[in-house]
Amino acid sequence: MLNPLQSLVLAALLVFNHQSSLADDIERGRALHEEHCQRCHRDEVYIRTERIVGDLDQLRERVKQCELANELLWFDEDVEAVITYLNAQYYQFGIK
Repeated sequence: MLNPLQSLVLAALLVFNHQSSLADDIERGRALHEEHCQRCHRDEVYIRTERIVGDLDQLRERVKQCELANELLWFDEDVEAVITYLNAQYYQFGIK
């Protein structure tokens, strides 16, 4: 059984690890987006008032469609990284 101090340290490490992992996903997603997606998509696509994407599930579906259409053969982690980047940078679904 952990004492209160050990529990606090463990919780802090878990939060730090999650934030570090999220930052890594965002950076990986940004790099993939710049390399593969900006050929067709500029910022205007994501910030227009009448966006096609209305929630995180639709964003996930759209990224997967683009990946397949461009024959990118990304790993699931790459798809999720691009979704994480786009959501953090433009959409903010579920982020308050």
